[in-house]
Parts: sequence; C-alpha cells; structure tokens
Amino acid sequence: MRLRASSLVFGGAVSLATLVLLYQVLSLPPETHPPGDAKEMRSLESRLHRLENDIQSNHHTIQEIKDLVRQLGSANIKANGLLGPSDSISLPNKFARNSLNAMNVNEINGQDVPQKSTSVIIHHNKTFANIAQDDCIFGQAAASPVDIQMEDVYNILKFDNPDGGAWKQGWNIQYDESQWTPDKKLKVFVIPHSHNDPGWIKTVEQYFSDQTRHILDNMVQKLPQDQRRKFIWAEMSYLSMWWDQQPESVKEAVRNLADRGQLEIVTGGWVMNDEANTHYFAMMEQMVEGHEWVRINLGIKPNNGWSIDPFGMTPTMAYLLKRMGLENMLIQRVHYSVKKHLAREKSLEFKWRQIWDTGSSTDMFCHMMPFYSYDIPHTCGPDPKICCQFDFLRMSGSGVTCPWRVPPQPITSYNLKSRAELLLDQYRKKAQLYRSNVLLVPLGDDFRYVRAEEWDNQYTNYQKLFDYMNSREDLHVQAQFGTLADYFRALHEETDSPGGDEQGVFPTLSGDFFTYADRDDHYWSGYYTTRPFHKGLDRILEGYLRAAEVLYSSMLGSQSAVNTPMPELANLLMSRLVVARRNLALFQHHDGITGTAKDHVVVDYAKKMLESIHNCQHVIQQAAHYLLSFEQRSYNANAGSVYYELSEKFLEHNKLASHMIVALRDGSSVPIVIYNPLAQRRQELFTIRTSSPYLEIIDSKEKTVPCQVDPVFLKSEVSQTMFDITFLVDVPAVSLMTYTIKAREPGTVNPKTVMFSDVIVRHTGAPAVPSVFSVIEEKDTNPFSVQTDQVEATFTSNGLLQAVTTQGQTIPVSLEFVKYGVKNNRETSGAYLFLPDKEAVPVDIGRAGVMLVKGPLMSTVSIQLKNVHHVVKIKNSPGVDGIGLDISNHVDITAEHNFEFAMRLNTGIKNDNIFYTDLNGFQIIKRVRYAKLPLQANYYPIPSQAFIQDKDFRLSLLSAQPLGGASLQSGQLEIMMDRRLNQDDNRGLGQGVLDNLHTSNNFRLLVEPRISTKESGPAHDGPAAFPSLVAHAATNTLLYPVYSLIPVSKVGPMHSSWSVGGELPCDVHMVNLRTMLDPPSTTGSQRMQHPASKTTSLTLHRLGFDCGLKSQGLSCSTNGGKVRLSEVFPNMFSEQVHQMSLSMLYEGVDMTKSYTLSLQPMELYTFRLLLS
Repeated sequence: MRLRASSLVFGGAVSLATLVLLYQVLSLPPETHPPGDAKEMRSLESRLHRLENDIQSNHHTIQEIKDLVRQLGSANIKANGLLGPSDSISLPNKFARNSLNAMNVNEINGQDVPQKSTSVIIHHNKTFANIAQDDCIFGQAAASPVDIQMEDVYNILKFDNPDGGAWKQGWNIQYDESQWTPDKKLKVFVIPHSHNDPGWIKTVEQYFSDQTRHILDNMVQKLPQDQRRKFIWAEMSYLSMWWDQQPESVKEAVRNLADRGQLEIVTGGWVMNDEANTHYFAMMEQMVEGHEWVRINLGIKPNNGWSIDPFGMTPTMAYLLKRMGLENMLIQRVHYSVKKHLAREKSLEFKWRQIWDTGSSTDMFCHMMPFYSYDIPHTCGPDPKICCQFDFLRMSGSGVTCPWRVPPQPITSYNLKSRAELLLDQYRKKAQLYRSNVLLVPLGDDFRYVRAEEWDNQYTNYQKLFDYMNSREDLHVQAQFGTLADYFRALHEETDSPGGDEQGVFPTLSGDFFTYADRDDHYWSGYYTTRPFHKGLDRILEGYLRAAEVLYSSMLGSQSAVNTPMPELANLLMSRLVVARRNLALFQHHDGITGTAKDHVVVDYAKKMLESIHNCQHVIQQAAHYLLSFEQRSYNANAGSVYYELSEKFLEHNKLASHMIVALRDGSSVPIVIYNPLAQRRQELFTIRTSSPYLEIIDSKEKTVPCQVDPVFLKSEVSQTMFDITFLVDVPAVSLMTYTIKAREPGTVNPKTVMFSDVIVRHTGAPAVPSVFSVIEEKDTNPFSVQTDQVEATFTSNGLLQAVTTQGQTIPVSLEFVKYGVKNNRETSGAYLFLPDKEAVPVDIGRAGVMLVKGPLMSTVSIQLKNVHHVVKIKNSPGVDGIGLDISNHVDITAEHNFEFAMRLNTGIKNDNIFYTDLNGFQIIKRVRYAKLPLQANYYPIPSQAFIQDKDFRLSLLSAQPLGGASLQSGQLEIMMDRRLNQDDNRGLGQGVLDNLHTSNNFRLLVEPRISTKESGPAHDGPAAFPSLVAHAATNTLLYPVYSLIPVSKVGPMHSSWSVGGELPCDVHMVNLRTMLDPPSTTGSQRMQHPASKTTSLTLHRLGFDCGLKSQGLSCSTNGGKVRLSEVFPNMFSEQVHQMSLSMLYEGVDMTKSYTLSLQPMELYTFRLLLS
C-alpha cells in the first residue's frame, strides 16, 4: 500500500511538473511567438489541452493525495497561528507552495445534442472549490470581547426622546469647579473649519467659483498674520482645483503653513465620502486619490480623520483609515439616543474595533461629537442659544442671525469678563461628557470663512477670550486655537502619561451607527435608495474603472518586460484614467451617491460619470489592442485610436446602456474579445447581440461552442433584425480571450451547436417573432417551473417566483411588489427621510401577461406590470451564475405621486427578527428588527447584499447597486426599488425627488442549504457573519462583469488570447492594480499634468467566508491565504516588492516577488510593485 501511494504521488508530481513546464512555455511574452509560429503554438496548445484532459481523468486520485498531504502538513498548526497578527507576512519558505496553476478543475463537457434544437439538453459537470480545512477556522472563531457592543446598546435603549432642557436631546449638565486645579487644567482646543460640499445645492464648479476659492485665498492671507491661528481642511477635490490656479509662491506658503502646524489636512480624501451606499473599492479610491495628491503637492501624510456630515457611520471607514496609517478619527451624525447613552457613560471617545477582529489590531481611536450638529451653535457646549452668541459671523448687520434671537457681541474690555465666563461655562459642561481634561470644540459650518471679515471677527474675538481665560489663574483653563492633531496629541499625552494608562481609560466598541436619526422618528433611511439610477451608474463606473486600471497596469508591465516603454501613450491614457478616478471619487461625496443633491447637480454628476465610463472604455480597448498585438516591440502607439468598441454603449447621462449590434454579413467573421478583469478563472454565460440568427461561435482553440439564440423584445414588439446570442465563456484570471462569430447560411446552421429558444406566452397574445422561433400560447393557469442541473424555479401562473429547489431541497420563495405612501404631517418623506404612512401595501398585478423564453442554456420569465418590467433568468451554467436566479427590475414610477416601491421575498426561512446586511461590500453585520422602533428605523443600507437564514437554509439577495432594505417579518426580505417624493423633508435640499428615470435594478438570488451547522458556527451568535464563497464570487461577477470588445476596423495580426499569468485562490480578491502618478513634469514644450510613474499599487483582500454552505460552481482552491506574486505576475514587474499602507503613504515589509505572502482573513493588503 505504501509503495502504491508513493507511486501515485510520484506519478502525479511528474504530470503536474509537465503541466507547469508547458504552462510556462505558453506564458512567455507574446513577442516570443511570431506570426509564423502560430500553427505550431495552436498545435502545442491542443496537445496541452489533451494532457489536461488526461490528468483530469485522474481527478479523484490526485484530489485524495492533495487532501492527505494537506492534512499531514496542517496537523500541528494551531488556530492561533492561523489567526495571528494582521500585518504578518511570511518569509521565504521552501516548504510553502502556492499551487495556483495546478488546481483541480472539472472541464465542461456538453453532451451530444439531438437534431431538433428545441429539445436539446445540455449537462455540465459540477465543480466545487477545494477548501483547505484550516480555512474554516476563522469563520467559526469568536471575535475578541469589547466593552461596548452596539447590538447590546440597542437592546437596552428605550429610544424615547424626553425634553432635556437647553440640550433638548440630553439633560441639564452639572459640574464641580474643584475638579480643575493649577496642575490639572481644562485644555480647550477650538478648531476652525469650513465644510465644503463638492456639490449639493450648487455644482462643485459653482461652489468653487462662488465660495471655496475665496475661503482658500483668505486662508493664505489670514493664517500667517498670527501663528496662533489654526485651520483644518478636508476636501482635496477643492484644494486641487484651487492649487492649479496658484503661483508657486502661494503653494510654498501653504506648505509652510502645514509644516508649522497652522494648517492640517484632515482625512485627506478627495471628498468626505458617504458611508452607507459606498463600496469599499470606491471608498479606497477616493482616499488614495486624495492621499496621492497630498503626497505629490504638499509632501505630508494625513494622520486624523474628520467625518462630520455623512448620515450614519460605518466601521469600514475606521478600518480603512487605520490601515492607511491614520491614528485617530472624529465622527458626528449618530442617532441622538445613542449619543445620549454614550455621553452618560462618558464613552464618546472609544477604540473602534472591527466586529470580526479576534484580537485588537483594528482598534481605531474615535471621538464622537455629542450634540445635534457640527455648526457653531451645537459645538461649544450643550446650550445652542449661548453657543450661537459666539459665532461672530452672526453679529448684528451681517445678514446672518441666531434663531434664538440673541446676537453675538463684539468682545471689548467692557464685556470680556462676562463673555469669557459664559463661554467657559459651556466648555466645562461639555467636558463632563468625556473622560479627560482635554476638550475639542469645532468652530465652523458649511462654506464658512468666505469673506475676510469673518476671518477677522472669529479669530480676533476668540483670541481676546482665550487671552483673558488663560490670564485668570483661578479659572484653571488653557484655551487656544488648534487642529485635530493638536487635540489628539494633547489627549494622548494626558492619558498616556505615567499613571494615565490609556489602555484602561477608553472603552473598546464594535458595531456600526446605522440607521441615523437626528430627532423624533426622523430616520435617514430614505437616502439608501434615493436616485437609484445614479447609484447603479456609480457601480457600473466602478467596474469600468477597475477594469481599466488592471488592464492599463498590465499594459505598462508588459511594455516594461519587453523593454519598450511608451511614455507618451502611457501619459495620455493616464490623463483619461485620472479624470475617471476623480469623477468616481467626487460621486462618493455624501450628497452625491446618496442622491441628496439638487436636480441640476445630479445631472452634473451623471454627465461626469458618463464621460468617465467613456474614458475607461477607451483605455480598456487601447490596452487590449497592445496586449494582443503580435508586434509589441515595434508597436505603433496612437493614444487616440479606437480599435475596438465595447458592446455596452452609454450614449446619454440619463438613459440605460444600449447594446452594440454585431453586424453579420454573408461569410463574415467577427472576433469578439472577452475580458475577465477578476483574478480567478470564470466560466459563465455571456450574451451578445447580432443582426442575424444564422451563425456559429468558435473559441480561441478553433472549437465550436454551443450557443442559444433568443429574440430581442423591444418596448411593444419583438425585433425582426436583432438577436441575443448566449454562449458559455471560459476565461482565465485577468485575461483576454477571443471568440469568433461566423455568419452561416440558414440551411447550414448546425442544430447541435446553435439552438433557438421557444417563446411561451400566458394571458397575452402571441407576439410576432422571427420565423426561427416557435411561439406557444398556454391557457394553463397552474404554476410552472424552469429547471437546470443546479436549480429549479417555480412560478405562479402570473409569472412571479413561488419556490426554489436547489441541491434537492425546496423552499417557498414568494416574490411580490409592495408600495409605501407618505405621512400627511408637516414632516414627511423626502430625499433623506423615510417616513411611511403605514405598512406597505401589495401592488395588485391583476392578470399580467407572462412571457417565457425557454432554451437549453438559459430561460427567461418576464412580466410587464404598471411600474416595473420584471425579469428572472435561470442559467444552465457550470459557474456561479448557474447557482442562483438573476432578477432584473426595470422600474419606472414617473407617473406616481408620493410613492415608494419595493420588492419583497416571503420565504419559509425561520429567521425570527434577525437578518444580515453588508457594510460597504466589505463585511457582513447582524441586524435585529426591533418592535420598539418604527418601520423606517428597521431599514438599513444594502450596498451589495443581504440575507436571512435558519439552521437549514440561507437566502441571499446580491445587489448590483446600493439600495435600502429590511426584514420586517420572519421569513421576509425586502429591498426598495425607487422613491418619488413631491416635497422637501426640511434637511436643506429645498426640493422633493421628482427627477426619477427609467432604472434597471439587478440582483442575484441565492438559496443555499446548510451542509453543516458545526462548520458555520451558531446561527445568530455574534455581530459578524460571512458570505459563502459562492456569494462572494457571485457578487464580484455582478460588480465586475466580463466585458466584450468588438473590432471597429482591421486591428492587424493579433494573438487570440492573453493572460496575466496566474490566478489567486478562491478567497483572495484583487481589489485593484493601480498605476500611481509622478509629479507634473515638462518634456520639451509639452506639460504633462498627470504622468504615469513606474510604481504600481496592488491591493488584495482575503475574504472571510462561511464553510457551512457548499462552494458549488467554483473551480478554484483556498490554501490558507498563501499568495506568491511571482506566480500571479510571472512576466511582469521587478523582483522588488514592498508592503505598503493601503493608500501608499507608509512603507512596510521589503520582500521579493517570489516570497510567499500569508494573508489573514478579512484583511486588506497593499503592495508596491515596480516596472522591471
């Protein structure tokens, strides 16, 4: 037996070595395969393919060997070793191997198909991810205990709102003056700031012209007049616009102000991003864009976060700031009851820990502001009537008044004592809410310090007050202007001093701060859905930008590898990328992606995003042309050339994308390049639109690929000249793969490989379809089903989902549409607020016409209702797209009045009052439905997914766009589609939401039976949960689809495929591969504003996942988070690699590309790669 096992191991090793050798030969740079060798290369590829099939026949044997080796190798690994420090990176280890290119993959084999295409049945071999046993430990491990768990806080709060007196949402604060002494003074830091929204009531350009440029002009003039003056600035978008207009002398003056500590750049992001609807990719992107600008132009590194206006707070932001190297952060908009509770406990300053952290490495020090707003009346202390008297913009005659009708007084020798004591009383009361004698007092509001007079009035009057307070030794106070850095430095000095022991001073806290309410039952859960068209456009742009970044960086890497850099091409394309980066970053603003800006501002955002998509498409086709070109060494670069068009066409800023039509003429062949931007192999169905149904699909190995031909339904008819062609694509990680569409004569189409779908209609007349399709009118009123190898969906006679069967188990899943009205009170729903009049009412669909387009690869069920065209697709695919159901709701509520429209799933899952939503696409948090809270308070943001579960099933709804949702009853999950509100909700916007557009909301529904409760841990225990590997992969395919490129002219001799080289494990996601910028430069007479550098930023995310759900539809493996970059990028980038902070400001471990990295679950890592 021992001899047989060793022989098997040896044989398997030889076979695998042969594969690797052949793979490396094929992976040499394209220039090593001249056109004359194309036939030999295709022959070699064919032999390799046969060899792969031979090895595949021994799949089970090799799998058993791998499992045995893994068990032996991991026998002595302790759990705490696996869950070690998040920053650990393993050194080179001759025993550490990453078998990225030797995975067990079941090839797809279509069965023979009969002559009659409508009866064709295609079966696929099922594939499952190969999961290392130890990789399940993290999902089962309990997070480290914290002092404050936000779920516990919600459980004990009454959420009442008694009148607290001067502090309406608090209480009458008392203090003992003896707590301060000459040796224990109250240190007050007053922090002047100006909150500049990059778009809200005005566009970013209008605000800049009218206000922001004057603020910054005055800053440079006024701060140097007294070195005690301080100022902070948060929005790099505005600072960059102003910077570009300044002479070098002014730029140097700003650098000096920063060096002296008078000016602090806080957070350093391009904008102050929303925290509910944003995806962590875009959150990182806007931060990296800002930090890169700061590094290049100011040479500084932001250290403190400042987030005063986003409407609710996510721990994802705390994590990103922590891993970017920041040390402290400040937040403001948190539910008033939560603020009051934390204030009573003196816990408004805490160490914010991630809900999944098994240690404390993610702890981020956070200061929460205690009162209603960040404006001056609500920041000096608990009494806004008094604080407003110290906003010296509002002095009599200024045109700006205090609502409490007591204006500020200029500080003179006559009133100095009384005014100083009045203000100090507020400072002392505010200090009672915190644990130290260091007090933070912001001094600013929206677009403040525009005029020179305000700078003079605020700084001069406050300095008089400070001088007086500090001169009175009996007051035991030290007051001054400060920055966030000044405040946090003094705070940590006090609490870290001998005997201070900061570790015991501040509590640890985990959880999030949604859903936000600023008063009464006014929950800000409306903006989770407002303007869903633009929320969807945001995600589309994110996908295009990431795809362009990855392919552009690959192009530069390939150019460097063959020693033919093309700086002019690189820089011109980089200029397009920078526009896209900055426009995406701009829309992450908390009045952008939230949908809470004026109509004309929303149009401006949309036009910017449209331009950015066009730029990304241009970069993608340029990079693809280079990477596929035979002539890379002598490549004739022209940055303006259009070689390909992408099949998805975005023509107007307010219209959904249209499909490019591949024109097929007699005997013509059109190569279609499929681009997979993800770092894992993908097998999924792909659809392209053609002008003819008579064709065949040929892959890059010249094999015919089975395809399905469907009719194209227009608004009221079926097209006679357009056809949707669906076929299975198999594309390696980060690759370009060519499929050719060949036109055929009608009589020569092979029914085994070209299959025409059947059109089945119910409750409606038969449409006039092209003659290649058959139409069946069904009078049956019974439910009907559509089935594949992986899933069966049952529908009511009206075409709405009724049940789902998967892995042999059936669960009721009843889909319906519901609507909400608005309250008739003075306070009502608007862009921000969701204030429904009552529980939702089901939408009466009547006897809707049902259309079933049925085929062997895909079946589509669609119904047209008053406000929505509802489409469900069931795909017969071996990939993750074949595991669930694709749902598209094409929503149009423009004819409605005060109308909120939602999709609801009623299931048999017994989830009680527990459900789960994601935070920023980064992590999953448990939600509890509270009967003590109104309906709108139980709505939460769903940036990318939500699920409900019990001991038997999990039902996940994956979303391609951010929306709001809830589980309002056990077994129920609903998600809002669109909102149309006729009035303002009194939060400053000054209008309703009446610019609704025809919107497409796209989802994937997964029903996953549990295979083991042991492996997935207790069903409802702890605040963190994890998606399955399938859900991770399915979400990524929604957000980062494959793209198709269609040549617009002759593109010259091209390779049929290109790939980056290797792929990542199932549980490691390549977040981005981003080329960084060099400082602006001048070459000859040409000024390059955004030259590309030789530095590339690679960000990886090791995903946390639930092992208690099958990993079906995946053809990858997990291996303990081990990654070797030399296997992922064998032909690109130099050997030198540096670990960096997430935004590339701080250097970490130095290593080589061949090192085996050890990535910890849930963590993000960034590496600096250099062109070779």
